[in-house]
Amino acid sequence: MPKLENVKIPVAIKELSEKSNPGSDTELLEEARIMASVMHPCCIRIMAVCVRRQMMLVTPLMPFGSLLDYLHRNRSNVGSKSMLTWARQIAEVKQKCCFVNQQLYAC
Repeated sequence: MPKLENVKIPVAIKELSEKSNPGSDTELLEEARIMASVMHPCCIRIMAVCVRRQMMLVTPLMPFGSLLDYLHRNRSNVGSKSMLTWARQIAEVKQKCCFVNQQLYAC
């Protein structure tokens, strides 16, 4: 992350919905703690956690969205080579970091 002043970094904000169950705050904080500790080139890092009326995670922006959303939108255009590469990367993260995000399980 650049250490200069006035550096603009596109970010995404994951917001916990207000209708969520009472344990969701704890779950989101646990996800943030785990993701902040993972150091892997295939994983995004948590840049900040905002604890207000609604909890939010701030991460670098993924221009194509989540992998799951990308696969749903581009199902007919994604070849087996790409799928195999992503599967290998997910397995590598799981093996090295003992962590796989819930969205990756859905893929």
